[in-house]
Amino acid sequence: IDYSNTYKTVKTQSCIHLLSEAHLLVRAALMDASQLEPGEKAELLEAFKESCGHLGDCYSRLDSQHSHLTLPYYKMSGLSMAEVLARMDWTVEDGLQKYERGLIFYINHSLYENLDEELSEELAAKVVQMFYVAEPKQVPHILCSPSMKNINPLTAMSYLRKLDTSGFSSILVTLTKAAVALKMGDLDMHRNEMKSHSEMKLVCGFILEPRLLIQQRKGQIVPTELAFHLKETQPGLLVASVLGLQKNNKIGIEEADSFFKMLCAKDEDTTPQLLVDFWEAQLVACLPDVVLQELFFKLTSQYIWRLSKRQPPDTTPLRTSEDLINACSHYGLIYPWVHILISSDSLADKNYTEDLSKLQSLICGPSFDIASIIPFLEPLSEDTIAGLSVHVLCRTRLKEYEQCIDILLERCPEAVIPYANHELKEENRTLWWKKLLPELCRRIKCGGEKYQLYLSSLKETLSIIAVELELKDFMNVLPEDGTAAFFLPYLLYCSRKKSLT
Repeated sequence: IDYSNTYKTVKTQSCIHLLSEAHLLVRAALMDASQLEPGEKAELLEAFKESCGHLGDCYSRLDSQHSHLTLPYYKMSGLSMAEVLARMDWTVEDGLQKYERGLIFYINHSLYENLDEELSEELAAKVVQMFYVAEPKQVPHILCSPSMKNINPLTAMSYLRKLDTSGFSSILVTLTKAAVALKMGDLDMHRNEMKSHSEMKLVCGFILEPRLLIQQRKGQIVPTELAFHLKETQPGLLVASVLGLQKNNKIGIEEADSFFKMLCAKDEDTTPQLLVDFWEAQLVACLPDVVLQELFFKLTSQYIWRLSKRQPPDTTPLRTSEDLINACSHYGLIYPWVHILISSDSLADKNYTEDLSKLQSLICGPSFDIASIIPFLEPLSEDTIAGLSVHVLCRTRLKEYEQCIDILLERCPEAVIPYANHELKEENRTLWWKKLLPELCRRIKCGGEKYQLYLSSLKETLSIIAVELELKDFMNVLPEDGTAAFFLPYLLYCSRKKSLT
């Protein structure tokens, strides 16, 4: 190793040949270490690392087809990125600084690896200068690395502006300039950069470089300063961008959820509205990798929890229930009778109404597995109209029509006929005369404060039955103790309907 050092400034293969032989000898000795004393083994291991470092140095100086071997040898040497950079010869020859492929490959790869190593301001400046000379298109990516955290923002901005003037202007340069402007505290520059492209282009830029929004430190996802700023100023762009990252396999489902919780400073048991916005956006986007029922569960659980606790969202939702119904097939049109049911109650806060409408819309949608939600409805009391509407909707989807009719007759008689018109069709049409008619007659006999509502519903029910049944069948379903004069108009209509048609 010492002998080969005499060749280290010469760009030939001689140094590599000598070092490779020494490296193989040391490695062979280490592989048969059973006969070695602990001290000898430690000495051999140190020699092995040293030889790896020297081989890395050699490959970093050579612009050959094997220059990529710089990376594994430096990795095996145990040297940090800063230590590798300290071994470099930064002298300029003929007024031009040249950086060989091996070194560029190693630095570039290391900066993408999230090594939890932060370079000093001086070394970070050298790295960005190196890439500006050797691979200028990589400069925005390099500046987004957590390892470059300590670079002077003014230095970073100067290189980004050089890229602009050199014809490398791109959405990625724009977003990186916006991020650096934030670090500089120049909000005007930040706004100008963000306004220079459409939202769709900005999303594409974040997909090209996710580290503008999300970085990893010590194995944990950490939102960037830019992400925190967008949360306050452009939450819609932030949600769309993370959705774009997920669609392009740049972030996993659980990672995205953790990102929003960390961004909003919420613990694992609390769900921020921005995360709910993200889940809703996933449904709208119909992502293939998202398990649909799991997403339904997340959303319905949150809607139910907030309704049961009367807990408003911590931020204004990005989409209303109407927006979701118009944009997403999974959100169905809310049944007409539901509107009549909930109109009998006024919720204090519009946000509660929105959560309720979204939950009702999901239940009315074509994709929702109703049985899966039943166990989670318990916190939503039927004592409130909001809770009642959800319970009746679920029972309706489970085809428990008779039970629903009983509930509505008791709690909201004005919704019974709209309910029957919407639900009692085809094979369920018989419930008009087998369930609704006798139940209305029974309740009218009992009188009470809802007498007029029941009477009005009975008249509409008789009008429907008179159209549906033949005269003989109609007479058979009428109550035996009913007043003939009351039922006569309907009987006459039933008897004449053939001649009318």
